[in-house]
Amino acid sequence: MTQARKSAFWIAALFMALFTADVLAGAFFRAAFMSDVAEALVLAISCCFFVVGILSLEGQRSDDKSMTIQREEETR
Repeated sequence: MTQARKSAFWIAALFMALFTADVLAGAFFRAAFMSDVAEALVLAISCCFFVVGILSLEGQRSDDKSMTIQREEETR
């Protein structure tokens, strides 16, 4: 996995941890530190980075698959 793919997942995890911490703080201690709009933005940003990571993995997988098919054709 390349550094860019790892970074996308790490950033997604960071924003998800921030969202989870806010929800838990609000649920257990009545001390949520973000507004509703900020919560929605943090969740959306986390989802976007997760999708970027998944799409980059899928792109790598399809590249590997096409290389495998090309190699098989060359050996025939």
